[in-house]
Amino acid sequence: MARPLEGKRALVTGSSAGLGEGIALRLAEEGAAVCLHGRNEERLTAARERVAAAGGAVHAVTGSLSDDAGAKAVFDGAVAAMGGIDILVNNAGGESAGGGTMAWLDTDADIWNSSYNSNVGSIVRLVKLAVPGMREAGWGRLIQLSSESADFPMAIIPDYQAAKLAIRSLTRSLAMALSRTGITSNSISPGLTHSTGPDRWLKEMAKANGWAEDWDSITAQVQDGMISNFAGRIGEPADIAHVVAFLADPRAGFVNGIDIAANGGR
Repeated sequence: MARPLEGKRALVTGSSAGLGEGIALRLAEEGAAVCLHGRNEERLTAARERVAAAGGAVHAVTGSLSDDAGAKAVFDGAVAAMGGIDILVNNAGGESAGGGTMAWLDTDADIWNSSYNSNVGSIVRLVKLAVPGMREAGWGRLIQLSSESADFPMAIIPDYQAAKLAIRSLTRSLAMALSRTGITSNSISPGLTHSTGPDRWLKEMAKANGWAEDWDSITAQVQDGMISNFAGRIGEPADIAHVVAFLADPRAGFVNGIDIAANGGR
């Protein structure tokens, strides 16, 4: 079977579990050398072992992306392990700094700033570090994870939703800034997808709204009411990972500056 990413090197942030791990696994299956990233060394080691089963070179680096020094340490660790970065998947970020059910008027400026820093600032830091090497090589892929919540905002977690919309804007402007360099910049907006953060958020929602708290009841409540889609189900990490692999493929070089809604048809 063809492995279109053979010889490419990918850093996937926030990949010690859930969606990020699923993305790393798919890129490894496509032939890329992959560096996983997370803040918990124990979980990262376990994820590395699972992804390594797909074959190929799999590395891991721990650290925070919340400031310039931490991001540089993560970037330098990935480069030291792989010799460079051709594909940067900006998946790290996370839910609202105020929790999954924070009301609009209870969300203070510190929460807004924290959510913006974790979801947007982390991307900016790594992109600025990765682009020079990609420019020199004349090829690169910058892939950001946004969210369908940017299109369907709720009265809660406004800081998170606004940050995810900002990711789309920076992705588009970045594509313009890197015009004719061989580097593409695209984003993906997943619908509700089984992963560590969303699963925790759904459980908080169930408790806050008095739903039955077993998993089947929670997913039924969401699918039949709050977040319905044409697919009739919540997404899985593999659903999003397929789209990442498409954008990372050398054959996708004519796809640039866009956001892809991977949400089951909202």
